[in-house]
Amino acid sequence: MNALRPIPIFALLWCTATAPAQDAALLAAEQSRGILTDGGVRWTVDVSGSKKAKFHVVSQDGKIFAEVVEPADATGRRYLAEAKGNMWFWKPGLSRPVSVSKRQRLSGDAAIGDIASTSFVEGYKVVAQEEGEVDGEPATVYTMEATSFTDTYARIRYWVTKKESLGKKAEFYAKSGNLVRSSSMSYGNKVGGRPFLSEMRVTDSGTDIVLVFSEVELGSFPASLFQRDNLGGVKQVGPRQR
Repeated sequence: MNALRPIPIFALLWCTATAPAQDAALLAAEQSRGILTDGGVRWTVDVSGSKKAKFHVVSQDGKIFAEVVEPADATGRRYLAEAKGNMWFWKPGLSRPVSVSKRQRLSGDAAIGDIASTSFVEGYKVVAQEEGEVDGEPATVYTMEATSFTDTYARIRYWVTKKESLGKKAEFYAKSGNLVRSSSMSYGNKVGGRPFLSEMRVTDSGTDIVLVFSEVELGSFPASLFQRDNLGGVKQVGPRQR
């Protein structure tokens, strides 16, 4: 879709309101990535690599809202992701939001945001576990398969540390079995006394793109912020602190 091509890489954290019963360590790992958290989360995401951008991102009740802060020529562009898997985009000049398709989430700029937002619990089932290592730490390696054809990736391998239950590495595979891209995560932030995502490095066809997460805030946000019909008019707001 032509409307999407000029947009810089977007970094969304796709949270889900509920999740099926899963391994406790896997659920804890999701929470440290800003997914399946209790209440709302707001943070700033800086993207560097072949393209640079900055976003303000809010997630709550199974939905996310993201607004471009930089570069200047993209300021005001917005995204909305819904728990059911729908993703929408709006920029000044559009009369209404446009849908971001699964194909667009698999390639190009949109793929980076999709990796950052993919829940490894909702939409996937664990089909195997094995002992492994990541960053010199003992880890459980989960192999997960998509439960719906609408899920972006057919299979994911996910390394979760045994000591703190942090997801440090992920590999994303297409239906053909080919490795599409991979990511590594760091947890320099703290929320509620627990490590919280601070950096994600995505490797795609030999190119590294780095997402840095900062200014993390927990709070409660207006439901109107996450309504598709308001995407072109609602303004970014700060949280009401708990």
